[in-house]
Amino acid sequence: MSYGGGYGGGAGGAPKQDDHAIMEQVKSQLQMQMVQEFYQTVRDKCFKVCFSSPGSSFSSSDQKCLSRCMDRYQDYPR
Repeated sequence: MSYGGGYGGGAGGAPKQDDHAIMEQVKSQLQMQMVQEFYQTVRDKCFKVCFSSPGSSFSSSDQKCLSRCMDRYQDYPR
């Protein structure tokens, strides 16, 4: 595998197919990381707001609060 920038060496100096595939994989991984961080932040904030005392189960009001809180974050433009 060459680490020389990915250009040249091919016909007409076009980028290599492998370099394009690697870039797409990196983009995909970064996007997945951003989504995971977003949901972790939302989850943490919504749990703080909706659950004042831990219990063995969620009440229906707890579930509604959590659902509404998460919906607000999903609809809010980043």
